[in-house]
Order: sequence, then structure tokens, then C-alpha cells
Amino acid sequence: MKKLLYIFIALITGCSGVSMAQTVKHHHYTTYYNAKLREADSVSWDLTPDMVACENQVRKNVFKEDPLIPKSALPKDYVGTHYDLGHLFSYDDAQCDNIDKVECFYVSNMLPQVHPFNAGDWKVLEMQERKWAKNTTLHIIAGGIGSIGKFPAGENIPAFMYKAILIDGKYKAWIMPNQPTSHGHAYDYWLVPVSELDQKTGLKL
Repeated sequence: MKKLLYIFIALITGCSGVSMAQTVKHHHYTTYYNAKLREADSVSWDLTPDMVACENQVRKNVFKEDPLIPKSALPKDYVGTHYDLGHLFSYDDAQCDNIDKVECFYVSNMLPQVHPFNAGDWKVLEMQERKWAKNTTLHIIAGGIGSIGKFPAGENIPAFMYKAILIDGKYKAWIMPNQPTSHGHAYDYWLVPVSELDQKTGLKL
């Protein structure tokens, strides 16, 4: 069923490849920002045991424009769209560091996500990566693929979200439809061959 969904959405949207994105280094993550789409093509970071060692912090959602990217996306761009500001470098990965807790809320670290997906299968994988990171450092890349439309301000709404995680010297890859049905599954439900992710994104993992 999920393979048929991939084919259907790919036929009506196409897939995003690698673009000439602006590389912006933050404290613990790097944004590859696509000014044309007003969002990141991808975000990458290392998740270390120290970054998942603190107790859960009180979360304050203070979304803001990225000060290192002039005329970048704004929180108000999402108002009235019914899409979540979906983290790539997540708050829970950031919460042990005071700088990360601020920078993870830059809108350049967000992609539009439907809420059941953002709070569903995307969150399930985020929780799993932190379990792995308790014992080893991970390298993580996250981003979007394709399009199901745009915001009035110009942000692309990805048809799929992906995540690649380097663990024990080998990448694992997930591609998940940005749809309300993407919830209630185990973290490995959307696991795909790394070659498939490379082909859909232009990455060479």
C-alpha cells in the first residue's frame, strides 16, 4: 500500500532533487536553505549521548525568523494554513543546550507538516533516534521531497518527509508521506533502501 502511495504522489508532484542551497551553520545543526522555496532542503546534525542525557525541559514554543538568513521564512507564514511548523532538528534533541533550545525554533529549521503525521510517525522516529543516541553518536539528515502545494508566502509543502541516520557506520533511511494516515506505525514501517533515498533526493549516502 505505501509503495502505491509513493507512486501516486510522485506522478502528480515529481520529486525534489539537490538544489543550490545556502549552507548556514548553527550551534549544533546545519541548515541547507533554499531561498526559492523559503525553507530548508535539508538539515543535518550530530546527536550525541550528552544531548539526550538531561531531564525533560519545559518547552517554550518561540518560533522566529533565522537571523543568519535575511528575508527567510516567518512564523506568520504558517498562520491559517492548518500545517504544523514541523521541526527537522527537533526540540527534544536540542533541549539539553540553551543555545539549541532557541535555534531549533528558527523557521528555517521547519517544514510544513500535517499534524497527525508530525505528532505521529515522525515523532515515533524522533523518539527512537534518542534511544539510539544514549549509547552512540548519530549523524542525522532530514528534509522534504516533492510538493503538494505552496503557502501564500511561497513555502513548499513537501509530499514526503525523509530522515537518514548514520549509526554504527551505516546509514538507515526512511521516507514518510506527509499525510494524516502517517501515524500509528512502528518506527521501521517506512524504512527504505538508502539507494532509494539517494535516487529521490540526489543525496549520495
